[in-house]
Amino acid sequence: MMARAPRSTALRGRGGRTGRSLAALVTWVWLGTAGCGPSPLMADQVEVPLDGWSSEDDVRFHWDVVDTLLRHDMVLDVRHAQDYPFANLYLFLTYRYPNGKSRVDTVECTLADQVGRWRGSGFGDLVDQRFLLHRSITFPVKGRYSLDVAHGMRRDPLVGISDVGLRLEASRE
Repeated sequence: MMARAPRSTALRGRGGRTGRSLAALVTWVWLGTAGCGPSPLMADQVEVPLDGWSSEDDVRFHWDVVDTLLRHDMVLDVRHAQDYPFANLYLFLTYRYPNGKSRVDTVECTLADQVGRWRGSGFGDLVDQRFLLHRSITFPVKGRYSLDVAHGMRRDPLVGISDVGLRLEASRE
């Protein structure tokens, strides 16, 4: 009778997970982040100082438009601390077009419900929230566009915001 070699424990983690389980986990994470649909026209995230974002420090996003017939959804991502002191966030958005024109909007991002629970999802000390700015929009002129984002809160510098992001995704309509 042949003696069996002992099973290696080098690939086991807590709870007896094997290397196969780890490979399966990595595969699921990769599939979850890869997505199934087309890649966005633009996706960018800019870090702002968590200890104080000045209203004079605009966050700027750029993207190029080649096809003026494609429709997109414009989504704003905000990441804030669990101890952010307000239930909302006012932002000034300045859209700049390739033809030199611009447009300014003010938006209110409601971060918490009436009893103070954050609406977004969180991991650790940060909460991620997503806001639809425009649904199924087209860009009328080919060329380079930009969006400047500045906070419009009374407290300046604003403490508790860590990131602002912008995504232009293919419209589902």
